[in-house]
Amino acid sequence: MNAESEPLEVVAGVVRRDGRILICQRPRGGHLPGLWEFPGGKIESGEVPEEALARELREELDVQVEVGALCWETRHRYPDRTVHLRFYDCRWRSGEGKNHGVARHAWVPLHRLGEFEFLPADAPLIARLREEAPAGKREPAPTGEMFSGDLQAAYRACAAMAAAHYENFPVASRLLPARVRPHVAAVYAFARGADDIADGPGSRSERMARLEEWGRRLEAAGEGRGEGPVFIALGHTLRANRLPLEPFRDLLAAFRRDVEVVRYPDYASLLGYCRLSANPIGRIVLLLHGVRDEAAQWASDAICSALQIANHLQDVKADFQRGTVYLPQEELRAFGVSEEELGGDGAGPSLRALLAFQVRRTRGLLAEGLPLLRRTGGALGRELRATWRGGAAALEAVERAGYDVLRAPPRLRRRDKAACLLAAVLPLRQLERRVGPAVEERADRRFCRWIVHQSRSNFYLAFFTLPRDRRRALYAIYAFCRVVDDTADSPGEPEEKRRRLGIWKEAVGRLDAGEHDHPILRELAWAAAAYGSFSRHLREVCEGVEMDVERRRFPTFEDLRLYCEKVASAVGLACLNVFGVRTPAAERYAHALGVALQLTNILRDVRADARAGRLYLPLEDMERFGVSEEAFRRGEYSERIVALLRFEADRARRFYEEGDAILPRGSERRLFAARLMGRIYRRLLEEMEASGFFPGDRRPSLSVWQKLREAARCFLEA
Repeated sequence: MNAESEPLEVVAGVVRRDGRILICQRPRGGHLPGLWEFPGGKIESGEVPEEALARELREELDVQVEVGALCWETRHRYPDRTVHLRFYDCRWRSGEGKNHGVARHAWVPLHRLGEFEFLPADAPLIARLREEAPAGKREPAPTGEMFSGDLQAAYRACAAMAAAHYENFPVASRLLPARVRPHVAAVYAFARGADDIADGPGSRSERMARLEEWGRRLEAAGEGRGEGPVFIALGHTLRANRLPLEPFRDLLAAFRRDVEVVRYPDYASLLGYCRLSANPIGRIVLLLHGVRDEAAQWASDAICSALQIANHLQDVKADFQRGTVYLPQEELRAFGVSEEELGGDGAGPSLRALLAFQVRRTRGLLAEGLPLLRRTGGALGRELRATWRGGAAALEAVERAGYDVLRAPPRLRRRDKAACLLAAVLPLRQLERRVGPAVEERADRRFCRWIVHQSRSNFYLAFFTLPRDRRRALYAIYAFCRVVDDTADSPGEPEEKRRRLGIWKEAVGRLDAGEHDHPILRELAWAAAAYGSFSRHLREVCEGVEMDVERRRFPTFEDLRLYCEKVASAVGLACLNVFGVRTPAAERYAHALGVALQLTNILRDVRADARAGRLYLPLEDMERFGVSEEAFRRGEYSERIVALLRFEADRARRFYEEGDAILPRGSERRLFAARLMGRIYRRLLEEMEASGFFPGDRRPSLSVWQKLREAARCFLEA
């Protein structure tokens, strides 16, 4: 199980005694040894946080407390897990403290908390507690250069924050020169601290107030009056490198936006957010290396925006659960994705298609950043390549998950992180291969193949008999039919379904008219260019599915036949181009076979369709045999129902026979996939007849071996 899906629940206490706070030092051999923290530990299964905190304090420090109210809550990401931390105010009752599970402990006045190097996650709480200290006892702001030992401690605290958080790219890594690494860590710590405030607990006004305080400390650091480790280090970084404050102010503006803005109407507004939240980091890193020209900064902006959006794609569900959706609203509507789906347990085809589009576009941003990598050498060049590779790896992780980012956030594996470091020294062409038309074409192909595979359709076996390119084209046609059919079957209002069908219908009418956003449309455009246009037939499929949306009843068989020709025969007619057989006889064969296949489907699903409010059997036939619609809904089984279904099965068999009779001679091999589908469905019809159309618990189907046997017979008959 991915640890990201279930955060580690941790509780800690702010234990007060005579104006002092109890803190403890992490032992050697553990995570981040030597850093100080508030006492506490993991919440065991079945425990409430207050019970767990009291137990941990007894076991680790031999201290008895009275647990009070929750005073701080945050989530902190480490490379291997997410930790959900809760801090409770506690009143000391007894026990001086013993070091059972900690290296050391201390009772510290509020105004001296800044003298200790704490875990990064504790930094915002430390800042709040220090503000409680009496005004006369607060630490005076330093007016000049700090002692070197204190400055080193401040930079070490920033480096610990950089090391403790999960990122898709290296932060202040050894790829950078030693003189630059501390400055990058200070910049990161500033941004991370503000991000933790924006995403942390508290009301909107409380978080905005904390960000205002963070901004005040930034301005003070710019004047040489840094307060606390982060701003002491950052103040030195600003002065040593003559950095402007504007990029840092932009970062704070982004974090304020995180608190105030929870939806983005379009892609332009999302890029506007990235301009504040991500691009300033890249520009600051360039400034730390003395790079100040505009072309480099624009390329850096593209890379940073790509990194930001890649992170959004990984965290779609987590962001939704905290109330924010970064996916542009107009694109959610265009792909037919409801916001409610973002909080689900798994992504459906529409959301996966939207994410495939997002990955493709974000990969384009990475491509825009390649000129910076080409022109930059040395340590900065190595760091940029590793960072760029991390962004590409994040997008590939989303693809590797099949675009299902809801089951668990896709993260970089160890091999991905190793590849990022290796990218620092490999030729640039190794990175260039990870973007471009060939990469996107493979992704589109995989998406359509996934649609076919997950449907578990009988068509999947038939497609395997085709050469690769023809199979690819049929995957695209089938994927289109599948998602269009799912539009009718999915929850929602009929008007919205008709709107989405209208979008599909309009889109397939202009397959040759430029770029398309949906991976299925791009694959259909490729197939049409390779084998000839079939747009008219796909539009007919949409018209047939519109009948499903209207839950139309069919008075006569001729009415039903028209429906079958639209939703099934039209599919066969579209496939004729791919098979390479476009003759009048082949078209008549596609018409007959399509009607036969659809009638078989109707008979197989007649009871399930009736329970869902759909009934396809001709009303004139039901009246003739004395069968009501309610009888199917109730799952009744009677002689009248069996007689009706046998009558419809005879009709389907005649269409199979008609298709066999008009099969174009000499085209058996090229139409092998169609013939195999006919054999499989015909055998399925025979199985249903043999069982007397008994309403069993399982949907009628053939085993894999039965399908393979039919495939062998079909091949021998060719």
